[in-house]
Amino acid sequence: MSKSVFISHAVKDKDLVKEIVDLIEEGMGVPEEEIFCSSLNGYGIPSGRNFVTYIKEQLLEPKVVILVLTPAYFESKFCLSELGAAWIKSHEIFPILVPPLKYSDVKDVLLGTQVAKVDDDIKYNELFETLIVALAFAPKSRTKWDTKRRAFLKALGPILSKTAGPTVVAATDYQEKINQLAEAQAELDASEGEIRRLKERLAATEALKDRDQVAALGADDHAEVAERFDALADEIKEFKSVLRSREVMKFVLCDHYDKPYKIDWYWNREEFEAAARFGFIALGDGERVIWSKRQMKSLKAKLDELDGFVAEHGKELQAAAAEFDTPLDPEDQDFWEFHYEL
Repeated sequence: MSKSVFISHAVKDKDLVKEIVDLIEEGMGVPEEEIFCSSLNGYGIPSGRNFVTYIKEQLLEPKVVILVLTPAYFESKFCLSELGAAWIKSHEIFPILVPPLKYSDVKDVLLGTQVAKVDDDIKYNELFETLIVALAFAPKSRTKWDTKRRAFLKALGPILSKTAGPTVVAATDYQEKINQLAEAQAELDASEGEIRRLKERLAATEALKDRDQVAALGADDHAEVAERFDALADEIKEFKSVLRSREVMKFVLCDHYDKPYKIDWYWNREEFEAAARFGFIALGDGERVIWSKRQMKSLKAKLDELDGFVAEHGKELQAAAAEFDTPLDPEDQDFWEFHYEL
């Protein structure tokens, strides 16, 4: 005969499960003989009984199945079998999610199921009410319950610090980490190359005695800064074709730099409505740019890069701007018209 409460868990999480069983029995008042927990003495499999057969019997008709979801749980074929049995037989379940797992890790047959985080105080009240209705036992007093629940939550810290993460990862996660490592290595290599170039330039500068040679070397630096500035401006200008509209581009720049802009609905309605359909902007009650959109996120990154570049290399750029009479402030419309052709 099945006991009323089945605790589905991984043996590696025995310390945490012991606290949960204690909370249910001592805090709520569920009788010991109504709880099945295979890894705890007195709650598990009697001597002489077959392990697999007894667990199958306990999964036939429990009133509530408590799932203690940890990395070890999802790596245990036995635990997944228990989960599958509870799902097939449509038992009432109460999933408890344990860090480092997140809501996004709840997949497959549990997809869409509401889960309780292991440290969510309020959710344990839901478990209490669920067990009272399902088992019809005489519950502990609210004072006893509140005291025991607070003690349980306080004891979680040391236990959770020992909870191991997954020992295997999905192929997609592995490939993502490999790609991130490759990007980081590429950035590191680029930084090393830049450091080497600067050291060589410093050594060359120290070796020069002719002022004209020193000036020429400085001119090279200024030219390099100007080239990078022009390249950044050109990259930003290319987003006009992404947005398919000069006016929408101007609206986006105003949003980025917190400048006023009023949409001319008579002349530009189709352009802005098209931008809204692509998800670049939101219209209606307060028009705004959707910076979380992939293309807009890229544009914002370029704008931020240009702003930082101008702030860092202002002196070199001012010399070039004065010589060629070009606007230098990325926040001004003069700058947008000259560099972005708006």
